[in-house]
Amino acid sequence: MKIFIDKIENEFKDVKYSEILYQYKRRLLDEMNDRACDVRQAGLQDEGVIEDLILSEYPNIRENYNRYYAAEKRRKKEALEHKLLLIGTPLLIILSVAIYIIQGILFDTWAGNWLIIVGTVFAMCILCMLAGIRKLMRLKKIFHPIARLLAAGCVMLVAVFVFLLCGVTIGWGATWPIIPGGVAALLIGDLLFAFLTHQKFAMINTFVYLPAIFTMLYIILAALEIVTWGRGWALIFLGVAIDAIIGLLILLNNAKYKYKQEVEDVWKEN
Repeated sequence: MKIFIDKIENEFKDVKYSEILYQYKRRLLDEMNDRACDVRQAGLQDEGVIEDLILSEYPNIRENYNRYYAAEKRRKKEALEHKLLLIGTPLLIILSVAIYIIQGILFDTWAGNWLIIVGTVFAMCILCMLAGIRKLMRLKKIFHPIARLLAAGCVMLVAVFVFLLCGVTIGWGATWPIIPGGVAALLIGDLLFAFLTHQKFAMINTFVYLPAIFTMLYIILAALEIVTWGRGWALIFLGVAIDAIIGLLILLNNAKYKYKQEVEDVWKEN
């Protein structure tokens, strides 16, 4: 109907033309025409009434367009990122292999330079997992545990690369503290992920993770001779004490909410 076209054009008269705008206007006009056909088939024949009825169903055209525009921009951006990852991953791996071979031939330094290839592979794996995490977090919460596993995988890949890098540069005997450091980083990262994304049982994770994190911290500091092995174990009790303080604060906060039978009775009546 012409009145639908006029309404749509009037709504977007001050909006700069774009492909997304054209798609939305076309889609909106089709929806309005389809609704008008449905109303006619239902028995209403007065065109003026039909037009007013259909237009009343679309009171927030500009707001809906803004949401549509943002969703389309995000979709196109993600599609471009996926293409870049799909094409760029093998190209970068091939490039890293070529750099490794060329510098090995030119400078005759092969030992340790394999980290160029490993670092490239790890970096591309992390980028792919980050893209997967972002996608999964927009889905239902049933998929969030998979996103947490991917986030843990990102942290572990970084820890493994740091371990390999330190092993090549300063020697393998001095790098073992990186292992408990990677475990601590994994637990901290998972805890932050749980709280930032409002996961269930995040507080239970806190009670479980804190003693483990402080245990890893004890091992790292003792290995670096910052604390002694004999006294540093107090850090483990510090983690347990922080757990106890957090639990006490939660109990005190929950104590403010007292059960009242009369409130429950009124609720049941309503």
